[in-house]
Amino acid sequence: MLVPVTPETTSDSQQKRVLFTLVFLGSGGIERSVCNILAGLDPRRFATRLFFHHRPPPDREERLPVNTRVSWATDSYDYHRQSLPLYLWHLLRHAREADVIVAGQEGRAALLACLAGRLLGKPVVGMIHFDWGAFHREQPRRQLWGLRLLYPRMQRIVACGQDTARSFQELVPVPDGKLQVIPNFVDGDAVRAAGEAPLPDWAAPIFEKPVVIAVGRLEPQKGFDVLIRAHALARQRGVDQHLLIVGVGSLEAELKALATSLGVEASVFLPGFAANPHALMRRAAVFALSSRFEGLPMVLLEALALGCPVVSTDCPSGPGELLAHGEHGVLVPVEDAPALAAALARVVTDAPWRRSLSLRARARAEDLSSERALRAWEALLASL
Repeated sequence: MLVPVTPETTSDSQQKRVLFTLVFLGSGGIERSVCNILAGLDPRRFATRLFFHHRPPPDREERLPVNTRVSWATDSYDYHRQSLPLYLWHLLRHAREADVIVAGQEGRAALLACLAGRLLGKPVVGMIHFDWGAFHREQPRRQLWGLRLLYPRMQRIVACGQDTARSFQELVPVPDGKLQVIPNFVDGDAVRAAGEAPLPDWAAPIFEKPVVIAVGRLEPQKGFDVLIRAHALARQRGVDQHLLIVGVGSLEAELKALATSLGVEASVFLPGFAANPHALMRRAAVFALSSRFEGLPMVLLEALALGCPVVSTDCPSGPGELLAHGEHGVLVPVEDAPALAAALARVVTDAPWRRSLSLRARARAEDLSSERALRAWEALLASL
């Protein structure tokens, strides 16, 4: 299946042909960051294609960037290691027509992008989204071996933040000229426009009380267990708030059981995937990021663009960098439920403090220009 491309994007034979590759179109920040780049590249200069190993879910296809051809290897959403040759064969078909291959994420996408680049003699750019200093401790050792084997062989590496680049280079020594920092970014106008949409019917009762909102995969990295414990502590102290955690993942049943064991199941809501989380975030009293580690979290950029007051763990890496070490939001230690509870309770109950944080968030969003990042991406791709 191909998404149509407008005539403007195919008429110029001098366009650089760029192929980005991802495993699938999930709901996380990695996929949003890649789609933001593709949506922002100048279509007069770049002809773009986005290749997935697995078909994008129908309910997420509207997130695909316009002016970009989209294709995939299989309609199945299941992964089997024996399918790797199939993914590579389809990738090679499209990579033959490309001038540059961009591995949009670490892991399987990077492996196959490297193989395709080596077989076809095409330059490969790798993207780094995580703080690997923290992340590799939770991953099988082969993940770290893969980083050290694959990324030095790529022509360029792009890290999403300064701290992310620093931790990566401590694990994978590469020449300075090969590693470049281009921060993640969001289209602030588009995020704010989405935020103006009405609440879905299921959410209206939740917002009858002040809402602490979190958005992300229901996985250990995101620390939602700590967030639920912090919510329970705030409730014990008399703060009448609701906690809304938007996302899907393997810990859904475990997180619901934790809320029940703490006696807060009536005030904790896990609705799963939301097509437009920005409408929910805009109306929340506070956005909470409870992660144990990050890279440069897209959802935090979106919260800033919406003017949502932010309370975040000072995890490696990203939140400290984005919030200017506490100037544009509240930072608390990782794994510290009492500190997180106190910070959230203050924002929920102190209206002047909440307004101050909202203004600081908007000011920071203005500083994080998408134009500068897109110019850097265009210069990098053109140089290859």
